[in-house]
Amino acid sequence: MPPPVVSGVAADPNSPRRALLIVGSPKTNSPSTSSVLGSYLLERLGDRGWETESLTLRASLSREEGEAALLASIDRAGLILLVFPLYADALPCLATKALAVIAAHRRAAADPPPQRLVAIVNSGFPETHQNSVALAICQEFAAQSGIAWGGGLALGGGGVIGGQPLTVTKRSGLPVKHVIRALDLTAAALSEGHPVPAQAVRLMAKNPVPFMPFALWRWIYIRFGGKGFEQEAARNGVSRDRLRDQPYAA
Repeated sequence: MPPPVVSGVAADPNSPRRALLIVGSPKTNSPSTSSVLGSYLLERLGDRGWETESLTLRASLSREEGEAALLASIDRAGLILLVFPLYADALPCLATKALAVIAAHRRAAADPPPQRLVAIVNSGFPETHQNSVALAICQEFAAQSGIAWGGGLALGGGGVIGGQPLTVTKRSGLPVKHVIRALDLTAAALSEGHPVPAQAVRLMAKNPVPFMPFALWRWIYIRFGGKGFEQEAARNGVSRDRLRDQPYAA
């Protein structure tokens, strides 16, 4: 399996210092890993003097007014930050729809403005390389839309974030210092017009448990993930032995 596609190019000097965060997670009623990662990066850009804007994709994107709202935000941005969870090996439906709308908008423009795209994808799989195809899709979208590809970050085992702010004082779960450092480095680079740095890519993909072999970390993550499914099933009145039921199987 090839590594995630992350290499990017520098920003156009005429591109405005305005960043738009697009959160592509269908989880909109409570904080998602995507919103936590994206919001932290957007805040760091704001600290560096950037104008910032954030939107979460919703079903209204399928209607004319939803498209218009998205495109108005796109037209104001010099840097587009697309953050989303992995669905199978690609983007969620609304994130894919958003890219299609943006691509058509830029094709229809006589002189589309210089813009840059950076993608951050997180998955429930512990292996970071599971995100490679999704990042490649984002890079290809940028190429076909005339948008500069600023690079991408891939996080495996996104459940370690758990919808909690990265810097909250009493944070449960595994350490996230490597994620914070990766986003700090990314903000610094993007602010200066540089692409996502290779060091940030490595940090984001790092095993969150110090000195633990990846194989052991993978086993622990899957084990606790399974327990989480069992607990959720129990809360909904489903016994453990029914988790593998196939009611629609032939």
